[in-house]
Amino acid sequence: MKHAKKCMVLLLVLAMLVSFGGCKKSDDTGKSTNGSNTTDTQKGDDKEAVKTYNGQDVSKPVELVLYYIGDVYKDQDKVMEEINKILKDQINATITLKNIALSDYTTKYALTIAGGEKMDLIYTSSWAYYQTEATKGAFAEVTDQVLTDYMPLTKANQSEASFGQAKIDGKVYFIPNNMSNVNANAIVIRGDLREKYGLDKLQTIEDLTAYYQAIANDKESGVTFPYAAAQNNDLGKLIFYFANNDFVQIAGNVQNYFTYKYSDNVSSSDIFWIYDTEEYLAYAKLMKEWADKGFWSKSSIANATDVKESFINGTSASYIQNLGTVGATASQVTGTHPEWKPEVVDLTPDANRFLGAYTGDGIAVLANSENKERAFMAVDLLKFNEDLYNLARHGIEGVHYSKVGDDYWKAEANNDNWPFGNAVSWGFKNNMYERTREDTFPDQVAISDQWKAKEKESPTAAFSFDDTNVKTEMANLQNVYIQYVPLLDLGLVDDVEGTIAKFQEQAERAGMQKIMDEVKTQLDAFFAR
Repeated sequence: MKHAKKCMVLLLVLAMLVSFGGCKKSDDTGKSTNGSNTTDTQKGDDKEAVKTYNGQDVSKPVELVLYYIGDVYKDQDKVMEEINKILKDQINATITLKNIALSDYTTKYALTIAGGEKMDLIYTSSWAYYQTEATKGAFAEVTDQVLTDYMPLTKANQSEASFGQAKIDGKVYFIPNNMSNVNANAIVIRGDLREKYGLDKLQTIEDLTAYYQAIANDKESGVTFPYAAAQNNDLGKLIFYFANNDFVQIAGNVQNYFTYKYSDNVSSSDIFWIYDTEEYLAYAKLMKEWADKGFWSKSSIANATDVKESFINGTSASYIQNLGTVGATASQVTGTHPEWKPEVVDLTPDANRFLGAYTGDGIAVLANSENKERAFMAVDLLKFNEDLYNLARHGIEGVHYSKVGDDYWKAEANNDNWPFGNAVSWGFKNNMYERTREDTFPDQVAISDQWKAKEKESPTAAFSFDDTNVKTEMANLQNVYIQYVPLLDLGLVDDVEGTIAKFQEQAERAGMQKIMDEVKTQLDAFFAR
């Protein structure tokens, strides 16, 4: 199927080159020479070259500004130079990247858009203010005419379901990704330490507790903490609270506040506030037990060291992230420290596994962009031109990665300077061109197969909350949340029940109930459509 889709794209590109005059241009003698997206028009005795894409005039060079959420990568300029060579050739445009740090996006995203700075493209998604900004008029509408005129590859190959999920009052304001995978986390540990302490393969949260306890008791040389928690425990929370209780995250700007237990017949009445439950109390008490036993630092709330780096350099004995990331980390450690015998484990194998929505990543064109048409064309190519896609997702061939056959890839020495799946590429994800890493960790493959066998779509996968009616309450609740939840999630409080009670009181004062009522009202409309 993947090869068939690739062929469809290739045929469409070839047809475009022929139909749009992209294969020929005349030299001074009138003979045809090979050229890209260029035709000749006659004006009196003069000849004028007109560069086109899909029949649209792109003769005027433009520079596009793209904002993404994430870190700046070491080889970013090198990769963008190669990307811009192709974009310049195809649509006479180049892209300049600007970033909003992942740690700052909740406070800086809307301000960046409202600031009046020139920008043409920006990453957005169900969790990164798509609905909120779209309803403000920040994003250009993606109409069928836009797809026909400026995004022919997208129109031919993008999943129809993705645009269905992206609709707000019947209209679409961004181009979602073309990929839907299971949204769940796993954990990688050191198998050598598990064996050293005579423990069986980890299968449950209780098994992980025993593993952490053994390491903490022994004060393993070089290992500072069993888990090097940093600033919050969101990654672990997805396992220890959500998956462990079969609770579903409501993606977007209310994902930290409300949830529901999965069933085949979910309604708005099933939604509840996360923190006023026996399940959260049990989770918070477990986290305090772990913190008190020294499983992570008492100052982890201020720890800015990347959790992954701590595992790779051996100062911690575990790392939690999505399955692909922990699998890649296990492969990396196998190459650098094979004696560590890394193992990837799923601690909640009986939990439902939900597909992330197509709207979990995507790119919007700004409504006030002076180059909307060219911006749409750039997205069209970055997603559906395989050379550009590989540059965005993998980097420069032979430098950051190498292809292995038709379906696999392997990391090269400079892979970390532009890693696969980097944040710049999130908005362009497309299953048609995704490759599997040649040395994919065996545990990752086994767990992935198990998850695929039971994957299902979350009832609220395509729901995106519009906070227009509760902006003040959302801001107030976020301030209260920051004050209490990271500490509770890390067990860094003296009295769990007392702290939750104080948090509950202040959350109610901040307007939590009004927000939840608004969520339920919007969910009623969502389920009814």
